[in-house]
Amino acid sequence: MGKTAVGRVERRKTDRSCPHDKTLMRQVTAGEAVLDVCGKCGGQFFDTGEMFAAFGMKADPSYWDRPETGGAVKDGTRHCPECETHMLVQDVAYGGEQVEIDRCGHCMGVWLDKNEIEKIMRISEKMAPVLEAERKKAQEELDKMGEPDFAPGLIAKFVKMFKR
Repeated sequence: MGKTAVGRVERRKTDRSCPHDKTLMRQVTAGEAVLDVCGKCGGQFFDTGEMFAAFGMKADPSYWDRPETGGAVKDGTRHCPECETHMLVQDVAYGGEQVEIDRCGHCMGVWLDKNEIEKIMRISEKMAPVLEAERKKAQEELDKMGEPDFAPGLIAKFVKMFKR
């Protein structure tokens, strides 16, 4: 599954079963992603990058998959709908919000039970000031460095440092 040359979302050719109740999941287009959703339990499976494609920046794992959110990982009992390997269970918590998600260590897919995407998004909202402070600090460091000097011979001097 992926985007075609004109930006439409392609549908996967194989069916997937819900890792929670084994029901055949249906494909639902959300944003620029095609998600697998269980009609029985309401859980959703996200292939790599689909959370961001479907729900935007707040669903990007870089917002919530961080040391500040705990991230304790342990072996799980569910099988990945994509590759059938055992998924890992990860605790994500910040600012009074907590969610336990299932992640595949092989294909990197993410399974969220019903309403867990909302919890992930709330955690991301609470992490936004932390990320903004990191961006600001990084920009300040870049500003201190000033403009790069690409004077003639600079690259040659650099390469010479690594010659034997």
